[in-house]
Amino acid sequence: MNVLKKLRRKPRHFQAFTGLTPAQFDTLLAEFAPVYEAAMHQKYQKPGRLRQPGAGHPFTLAVPDRLLMGLMYLRLYVSQSLLSYLFDLDESNVSRELRVRLLPILHDVLPTPLQDAPLRDLTREPNAAGGATADAPLAPNPNRKKRINTLQELFTAYPEIAEVLIDATEQPIPQPEDKLKRKQAYSGKQQDHTVKTQIVATRKTILHCFGGLPGCISDMSVLRASGVVRQVPPNARVRIDKGYEGTDTAYPAALVAQPIKKRRKQEQSILERAYNHTLSMKRIYVEHHFARIKKWGAMSQIWRGKFGDHEGVFRVIAGLVNFRQTGKFDLVG
Repeated sequence: MNVLKKLRRKPRHFQAFTGLTPAQFDTLLAEFAPVYEAAMHQKYQKPGRLRQPGAGHPFTLAVPDRLLMGLMYLRLYVSQSLLSYLFDLDESNVSRELRVRLLPILHDVLPTPLQDAPLRDLTREPNAAGGATADAPLAPNPNRKKRINTLQELFTAYPEIAEVLIDATEQPIPQPEDKLKRKQAYSGKQQDHTVKTQIVATRKTILHCFGGLPGCISDMSVLRASGVVRQVPPNARVRIDKGYEGTDTAYPAALVAQPIKKRRKQEQSILERAYNHTLSMKRIYVEHHFARIKKWGAMSQIWRGKFGDHEGVFRVIAGLVNFRQTGKFDLVG
């Protein structure tokens, strides 16, 4: 069953199943295929390998079909059993392809958000889509700009960024069996067990993600742990919502714009309501980013994967959203 060939004849179904138009798919494939093949070549040439290159059963699927399978998994969040049937692969091969090759390479090819954070190593496990695989580390692409690794480097390279939008979102997870994990994952705001992710964005692009966090952690605690406000230049405005009350006090050097909360037994003035409304209009872009991300089934349904893998998949999908918005493979520019 040649799924790719059949879908190309129906562009509307192609976009519904993959999240990309056929033209966008071809653009991504042109960038993805050389990196995928280079990674496989490096794997075959690694020191200590016992089998000669070309030994073993050849790959059943071509690279375009493999990319299609990965996009369908992220967009529709179907079971790997269904993917194995559609693409005529064993389930173990589907799982290995997604975790070891497709997601890590998509992470490196797409304009994925940054993930630097001071407390990162203390809050989560390594994820499956966090970059190059251990078996086949990816060589740098000489045709692309040097990858920026921190927000501070990003703002230094692009001083024209005048404002950033910060917000967090939560995704439900199955109720953990362990009592302590069940308590940690419970979000009072969502009345459910969730995994939380914070993003830093401009109006067009998601710049930074800090996630894979238990739902019980408050938005303000996530903001402190991520360390993003300290990396924002003093002349760039930070726009946040009511969940980050106290940010202006915690970071007096930052230009923080946050809503004025209604105090107990007090009515807000007309000016305060007008200010909050104006700020909401300027912050609406971050909600648009979340809406685009949640069009992908892997981010809108109950998360079925490992808790530590969530942030990596979130970043790959955010990279796909950035690519769709800008048509480019650089995070900014």
